[in-house]
Amino acid sequence: MTARDERTAMSGGGIVVVFVGVLLTMLMGALDQTVVTTAAWPIVRDLDPAGGLDGMSWIVVSYMLASTATQPIYGKLADLLGAKKVYVTAVVLFLVGSALCGAAQNMGELIAFRALQGVGAGGLYSVALVVIGLMTTPQQRAKFQGVGGAVIGLSTVVGPLIGGYFTESHDILGITTNWRWLFYVNLPLGALALGVVVLLLRIPVRRTNQQIDFIGAALIVAAACSVLLVTEWGGDTYAWSSPTIITMSVAAVLLSVAFVRRQRRAADPLIPLRLFKDRTVALSIPILFLVGFALIGSIVHVSMYLQVVYGYTPTQAGSRMLPMTVGFMISAIGSGIIVSKFGRYKAFPILGSVFSAGGLALLGTMDPDTSVTLLCTYIFLIGLGVGLLMQLMVLVVQNAVPRTDLGVATTTSTFFRTLGQSFGAALFGAILSARLNSTTGGAHLGNLGALPEASRHTYLVQYTDAATDVFLIAGAIMLIAAVLGLFLREMNLEELEDDPAVDEGQAGGQPAGPAAAPDAGSLPASAELPAQTGRPAVGTGPDSR
Repeated sequence: MTARDERTAMSGGGIVVVFVGVLLTMLMGALDQTVVTTAAWPIVRDLDPAGGLDGMSWIVVSYMLASTATQPIYGKLADLLGAKKVYVTAVVLFLVGSALCGAAQNMGELIAFRALQGVGAGGLYSVALVVIGLMTTPQQRAKFQGVGGAVIGLSTVVGPLIGGYFTESHDILGITTNWRWLFYVNLPLGALALGVVVLLLRIPVRRTNQQIDFIGAALIVAAACSVLLVTEWGGDTYAWSSPTIITMSVAAVLLSVAFVRRQRRAADPLIPLRLFKDRTVALSIPILFLVGFALIGSIVHVSMYLQVVYGYTPTQAGSRMLPMTVGFMISAIGSGIIVSKFGRYKAFPILGSVFSAGGLALLGTMDPDTSVTLLCTYIFLIGLGVGLLMQLMVLVVQNAVPRTDLGVATTTSTFFRTLGQSFGAALFGAILSARLNSTTGGAHLGNLGALPEASRHTYLVQYTDAATDVFLIAGAIMLIAAVLGLFLREMNLEELEDDPAVDEGQAGGQPAGPAAAPDAGSLPASAELPAQTGRPAVGTGPDSR
């Protein structure tokens, strides 16, 4: 059975049902990174009110470190062992971690179980994109991944609202909620999604003699954790000039260099450097990094701006962020439908970068008297831009590589986007703090309510000036993404005959049949045959239609 035959067998209602199951697990993984932000303090009060405050940030950080650092490993495992097996394993790990988090009796247990949950979450989103890529044709991917991206975008805003709601002891069907239900609610939803995926998902798996590069895996996990801890601790827990941050920064650089050297020499590299020889991949991944940068620059600091300048609670600020999510959903789904229909995409990354840069630049014009309506209009524009970029650029990378590299290329894309988010949070936070310290003499936001009205207004003006600097810099960064987008090669998303494969559901994992030669008449005139695989690349010509 060929990969095309397998996808045909899953067409129609079957593929939609499986997609809903996959989408549900993606949503759970994304929500669990954000729901805890508003629930962290109630959790500390319950588990360790005396000394738990010092470990409060680790409830979020342990999950983030584990989920980010494992993404490249999941990609390679998906290529070697089959995406379905790896995805099911990730879901099981996530559910086990969720159950243990809900039952945690102290902060140490919760932090450890959050790390386990994060290990599973590292595959929920990244391998989900691989699964979608394997069970759909190239043109169908745009539509399905557009919907997936919209749901993930929704989770960034809705997550804190859900976290706040569950921790406020509401009565649901006779059950009084508390923070533990943030984790327990994953169990029935995850079990349902897991059942759908196990029973209905049929995607190809290939036999291979390749092996996991364990040394490379250890190096990239260590390098990623070092980078993430620097961005998480720098300027907050430790000063940027502190020995701890300097040491970890040096370690991050040395480990990254060692990883690259290892990938050059390894027989089966974790992230094949040859992927970056393709111009599309070499441009798309930096664009994704910059998108992550801008996403954090807008969401984190717009939410903070709403709380500081307008006096909203975190929940109220989250509700005012919904226009961004609406814009994201409209553009992500809309662009996916358009690309699925016409098969061309190059205009969208450029438009998305320009829209995002424009929205951020408009945020940079605000003052304390700017209306909330205008602010919501500006972030709606940012949402439109990011929606045209985030999922579509992953699709572009998938379309540029052979199917044998689909897993590692997909997870490499999401990995660098996540790193961009971490760098954005660190850089913009440092800029805001430095700007405030230079104008306010180090006055803290926590003292704002005790200031006289005149002094308070002066401080708000100074804070607004600092925040708008952040937005303007973020806008300039997105213009760089627009320039990179100009050099992308236009590709049509063609449905070509794929490699012979076996159905993961077949017993024994034996090949379904001999390799079928591709029909030369079905190939576009400009299709290239990658030297390493001898197979037609998907739409690699400048205009393959």
